[in-house]
Amino acid sequence: MSSTNGVVPATSDYLSTKATESSKSNSDSMGKDQFMQLLVTQMKYQDPLNPMDNSEMLAQLAQFSALEQMLNVSQASQRQLASGLVGKYVEYAYKDTNTGVTSYQVGKVDSVTITGETPMINIGEVSVSIDDVYQVLDSSNIQSSESVFDVIGKTVQATIEEIATDGKEQSVIIEGKVENIAMKDGKPYVVIGTGTSKIETEYSNVQSIVENTSVTGREVTATVVNSEGKKESVKGTVEYIKITSSGTYVYVNGQFIDFDDIEVVH
Repeated sequence: MSSTNGVVPATSDYLSTKATESSKSNSDSMGKDQFMQLLVTQMKYQDPLNPMDNSEMLAQLAQFSALEQMLNVSQASQRQLASGLVGKYVEYAYKDTNTGVTSYQVGKVDSVTITGETPMINIGEVSVSIDDVYQVLDSSNIQSSESVFDVIGKTVQATIEEIATDGKEQSVIIEGKVENIAMKDGKPYVVIGTGTSKIETEYSNVQSIVENTSVTGREVTATVVNSEGKKESVKGTVEYIKITSSGTYVYVNGQFIDFDDIEVVH
């Protein structure tokens, strides 16, 4: 990966150290198990008339103890490294459970959870392993990209191009909360919404930050006509608004609802 907008490439010392320690931890853990199994097997099947020499057994136990200490030091170093990411912007691999697609996204590390051998990095509502972190922002070299990450968690208005029902391309205005930033070919894209209908558009297409939102992020109740032609009530949180030449729609519970069908804004 190339370094873009102050992003440190994965070959940096910071991440190389992490990769080395992670690899070492896995290697030591496997060696420890194999060593213990070998020692137990050796003691189990030793000749009672010619038992293992005490000095040899002590030497092997000393090796086992040294191996265990190395593993503990490696794990402690990895935890310390993870804790140092708090407050920094990182690029990480994220697999969407709805689509199964893995993408590279950028977000600010809010906290670190240490419950097992591998620390988990918490970025907004997403938790990923430290092994899935690929790039870290160089805090001493943050350039214009800083404003890109500042929009995470804020509601923005942006434009996208899509194909209308008549087959022609049209400009559409989207208003919604920026969930995260995705990097594509070195360019930042804002990600609005979740699931299969989430929208990704270049940061340059963001027109403004919305201070006073209308219904974005609020719970609404609407009456819609389903595929069977029957009316049904829909209640949920508006992820984003889409304004087209044919009307205004809100995205709620995985479907687009005409703005005029909203009955109550909670």
